[in-house]
Amino acid sequence: MSVLGIIPTLTIRDLFDIFFLSLVAYQLFVWFRGTKALRVLIGLVVLAMIYSLAKFWGLFMTTWAFQVLWQVLVILLLILFQSEIRQVLEKVSPLRYLRSRRYFSEAAVVQEIVRVVFDLAREGTGAIIVLVRDDNPAEFIHSGQPVMGLPGAALLKSIFNPHSPSHDGAVIIADSRLKEMGAILPLSDRDDLPEQHGTRHRAAVGLSERTDAVCLVVSEERSEVSTVVSGEISTWQEPDSLVVQLKDWLGLISVSRPTIQGFLKVVFVENWGVKLGAFALVALFWLALAGQQDFHVNVKVPVRFANVASGLVLDRESTREVNVELTGRRLQAATLKEGEVQIQVNLGTFPAGEHLINISAGNVDLPLGLKIERVWPQNIKVLLKSEIEALPLPKEMNRPK
Repeated sequence: MSVLGIIPTLTIRDLFDIFFLSLVAYQLFVWFRGTKALRVLIGLVVLAMIYSLAKFWGLFMTTWAFQVLWQVLVILLLILFQSEIRQVLEKVSPLRYLRSRRYFSEAAVVQEIVRVVFDLAREGTGAIIVLVRDDNPAEFIHSGQPVMGLPGAALLKSIFNPHSPSHDGAVIIADSRLKEMGAILPLSDRDDLPEQHGTRHRAAVGLSERTDAVCLVVSEERSEVSTVVSGEISTWQEPDSLVVQLKDWLGLISVSRPTIQGFLKVVFVENWGVKLGAFALVALFWLALAGQQDFHVNVKVPVRFANVASGLVLDRESTREVNVELTGRRLQAATLKEGEVQIQVNLGTFPAGEHLINISAGNVDLPLGLKIERVWPQNIKVLLKSEIEALPLPKEMNRPK
């Protein structure tokens, strides 16, 4: 049986199922692009395809082995990718749009920080500054020295002075206060970062992949200022533009809420190539798995009466066809052909007269793998007469006397 036989049975619910999962697959690719998590995700997709084929072909041992393997993989994935899973769950949570987003109390602090990083860039002094938002980065930061002070120009420049013992570490700023200096950040495992980005950029990307922090990086080699948010690196030439963007990220200006127009633009306009690839992959999976899905189908089946006793004839019946609701695997139900379901009633034991016959599963011949859920009408009235009674009267006997 061809899997393509399922296509004519597609419903609106099935199409919604495919489009929704395509959107989810595309979004997961965007979030995990360039990370080790994406490679693991692709590996899981390949394993899922092998499992689906094994189940479709009825490979019992292979299917059993994969079912055991999935249980172990789920636990391993939760342990290895707990930070990535948490980020994804936070991104899909609608509560993130309900926060006040006032991470900094003074806009002057942002302007001072921007002025300092551009001064350091002109001087060719490297630096990395972490601006904390909702997520607490403490579990990912090591070896930092506690500080409690205002992030003024003099303090920041003294920390990142090349002769300072903590100049290679990061400065942590939260609630408009400098909380820590000389902090060591986790390095990113991404292999798609440009070669010109060194350890500072890789450390900023590593922390931004695990938290929602905004990282400012000053490159001493290229004397440029960059920001890293959610793993994305942006380079800034104008201080004023950076100030506006930081105020947006840090909740110091009003933020527009997501709109339906913006959502539709993201879904139907941007990045068509990846979206079509996600749709094709999900559609193939759907076709492979839909054949194993339980499916209901209603068919009209003619009733065939057989083996009428000798000397009797079937004079009348209440119906010549009944409705049958069948259930089974979707692939079998979708490719069901006319005539494959038959109902036969054996009248060999019935005497002359009117009878009420109950249609049961024993009367129905089905293809292997299909089961009967319901039959209606379930009872059929038949009238059996002797062959003599059933003969038409001669014309002269029908004349009025």
